[in-house]
Amino acid sequence: MNQKNLCRFITVAILACCMCGCGYTTMRINNDVQIVQREHPDYPKALVVCDSWSGNTRFIAEVIAEQLNCPAVHIDQINEYALDDIDLIVIGSPVHGGMPTGKISAFLSELPKPRMSAVFVTFGAPLFGPLTANACLDNMEKKLHGTCLGRFKCHGFHKIFRTYSSHPDEKDKSDAVEFAVRLRERCLHGDLIKTGQTESRQKL
Repeated sequence: MNQKNLCRFITVAILACCMCGCGYTTMRINNDVQIVQREHPDYPKALVVCDSWSGNTRFIAEVIAEQLNCPAVHIDQINEYALDDIDLIVIGSPVHGGMPTGKISAFLSELPKPRMSAVFVTFGAPLFGPLTANACLDNMEKKLHGTCLGRFKCHGFHKIFRTYSSHPDEKDKSDAVEFAVRLRERCLHGDLIKTGQTESRQKL
């Protein structure tokens, strides 16, 4: 294989990987984050907060909220809720240039350390979409002070590029359901720490 063909092969391989979602993992649960257990009849008491431009993120937020038996709240209405009483806050955003929306970024920057948290995004950019989604999730997770139990991403219809017009689809919905179930199981059966006791780090 000559150098020209080799370069062409490498270019095609990279593009194929990107188009197929290179590094694409729908969800990840962090097993080394401590769980703070409270005496609460509906433990964990959860809240799903999101910003949404095209309805994609809102749809996934509602799917997750249904499984956690809690409200799905648009970021504009977050002041109507008392966050001090929340055990698990799940925060979602569309991906915009590898970052969450400005409203979600501001909310995360001002949010006091939650008891437990999780993040999710929807993305519609072609080629490098999964990579920018990961960058966005990294940015969100870093602002949660080591409380993030997990992260989730899926495709969503992009109004500008007109990509992924059928997403979020049934597979995305099913994955979001699994993510929410795994979060709840992590809260209920993870490395539990009673509020007020000495916190010790254990890896499951």
